[in-house]
Amino acid sequence: MINTLNESHLHKTLKTLYSLENEGCQTEAKAGKYIADILTKEGNVIEIQTGSLAHLAAKTMYFFEQKRTVTVVYPLVTQKYIQTEDGQGKIIRKRKSPVKKNIYSVFRELTSLCPFLLKRNFYLHVVEVSVTEKRTATKEKVQSANGRRHFLRDWIKTGKNLDSIEKKHVFHGKKSYTELLPKNLKGEFTVTDLYNAVKLTESGVKRNEISLMVWVLCKLELIEFTEKKGRTNYYKKK
Repeated sequence: MINTLNESHLHKTLKTLYSLENEGCQTEAKAGKYIADILTKEGNVIEIQTGSLAHLAAKTMYFFEQKRTVTVVYPLVTQKYIQTEDGQGKIIRKRKSPVKKNIYSVFRELTSLCPFLLKRNFYLHVVEVSVTEKRTATKEKVQSANGRRHFLRDWIKTGKNLDSIEKKHVFHGKKSYTELLPKNLKGEFTVTDLYNAVKLTESGVKRNEISLMVWVLCKLELIEFTEKKGRTNYYKKK
């Protein structure tokens, strides 16, 4: 129960949904030296990760050593509302966040999990969600709970609520990753070529997200570097 005290509504709701899909499972269950969010009746692990996926690297390796199948559920916030309340919980204001993410945004998180992504017993579920981030206004400007603010603010985060699930992407095996490459991408291509091709269907995609995608797919040996012309690298599908 100790691990559940600081759970967000987002984390708790996804854990409940996945536990309902896995009859006979346990939640917050001991799995060797770690606590698993969900332990299935077959002894496999489902982890709901609302923070950085890098934090799961050691845990995932340990579960692999125990011959368990690991499913990582990563909620990708593609739409966010920010709701600010006073100390009594009364809503002061609510607005839509201008920050936009899409499935290509996930590659920033995948850099730390490259050693696991193509393992037969590893599954990644990227769940596109709409959330409301809750904040409580403060009388004075304060530091955040984790101490990471460069500038003090007159509010603190108090939770993140899941409003809706928009779409789920399941990654398992090579094809699930290469399917994100546009079908009209032929022969050699550059990061700019790939970026321009992706933009045709994902208007909000950022160039650095595509750069990270290329890095990850090269690391997974799903695409390969072919040559360098001037300062530009060229790649092709394998």
